[in-house]
Amino acid sequence: MPLNLTEEQIIQLAPDAASVKAGKGLAVPGKWVLLACSERAVWGHCQGSGKNPYQTAIDLNDIAFKCSCPSRKFPCKHGLGLLLLFAAKPELFEQAEEPDWVATWLSKRGVKAEKKEQKARDEKPVDAAAQAKRQEKRHQNVLNGIEDLETWMKDLVRNGLVNVPERADSLFENMARRMVDAQAQGLAGRLRAIEEINFLGEEWKYELTDRLGKLYLLAESYRNLESQPEEWKEEIRTQVGYPQSKDDVLAGEPLADQWMILHKRRRVINDLTTDTCWLYGKQSERYAILLQFLTPGAVIETNLIPGSVYTGKLYFYKGVGTPRRALLQEQVLTPEQFLPALHPNLQEGTKAYRKAIRQNPLAENIPLCVDQVRLTYRGKQCFVQDTDGDEFPVRLEDEKRMEVLAITGGKPFAAFFLAEATSWELISIWYQAAYYTWRDERD
Repeated sequence: MPLNLTEEQIIQLAPDAASVKAGKGLAVPGKWVLLACSERAVWGHCQGSGKNPYQTAIDLNDIAFKCSCPSRKFPCKHGLGLLLLFAAKPELFEQAEEPDWVATWLSKRGVKAEKKEQKARDEKPVDAAAQAKRQEKRHQNVLNGIEDLETWMKDLVRNGLVNVPERADSLFENMARRMVDAQAQGLAGRLRAIEEINFLGEEWKYELTDRLGKLYLLAESYRNLESQPEEWKEEIRTQVGYPQSKDDVLAGEPLADQWMILHKRRRVINDLTTDTCWLYGKQSERYAILLQFLTPGAVIETNLIPGSVYTGKLYFYKGVGTPRRALLQEQVLTPEQFLPALHPNLQEGTKAYRKAIRQNPLAENIPLCVDQVRLTYRGKQCFVQDTDGDEFPVRLEDEKRMEVLAITGGKPFAAFFLAEATSWELISIWYQAAYYTWRDERD
């Protein structure tokens, strides 16, 4: 297959389990009365219950879908079925000239992207006085929210943390909503991350105190923002939740590379969907994070597929140390696959984590790739152990543990982690050069 996508990677695009099942049911030649492709697209006619077949097309440059069916799911079962069939049996697709409906759709996609760029260039000048007034009002809102947050945190510690696990479902969400009201979405995100701690494990008390400590440090840093160095002012504001202008980001120097999608995570909170993708650059050996925010009814224009590789340019946001959040531009899906540079053991991985934290003590979820580790257990706690016998606690759901063991048979593998001080979250693995990850969605 030209794009070298596996069935597991394509399934990551499905909106739900029902779509996966239906898409697999349509990934057979007998369901399609026409199958064709060009250098930039694949299309087909799928015969449904009506007189006319559904027309389905896929943009191969960035995996976007179009279908004439009435489904509101995106991608629909026809798009998934067509891509699954193309991945499994590309020889069934005849090389052909693009029909008008496919060529027109691809052309409109290009025009739409150009109009979006032109609109950004033609935006009216900012009213500096009005903007300053809005910023001052938001600053005061954030300070008021931080005052409530710090009072809440002090009460939490004063009353003791032993009963936090039984109250975690509502304890952190209520304060997270208060931070949203205070226009401090970054603080809200940290509170919701605390809520996701595995309070049934043995390490929860250490992870909780570590995250609460960083949260308090960030809040106090913002309270004393004016006394901070200039580079830290931008970092603190961003961590609290102030957006950086995309124009300012795109005005920076781009980093062109081949970027592997290490993982994709989706979170839905109050009808707002947030997609987070972790990337790794082949030549630069640099990690990056892409965020995409979707409101109800919004269509995803570009699907980044875990395990796949894109050639493109990243524009990084400003920050302290080695910033990771970025914008991806001019991306093209490529057939080439590669393994990230791997730390040879846990000791080297730990050194990399400590270096990142020294550069930026506010940082969370430090990305690391480590080779030759395997799963071990002690009581209810799961660990990864390297060939030197060193081990470190990991966060991994029971179902995923069983999948890792089924894939590896208990043998060593390479892994992508999001690291914290007390434990690392196991995200994706490579075993015998094959990449494996899991759907990561949560409401």
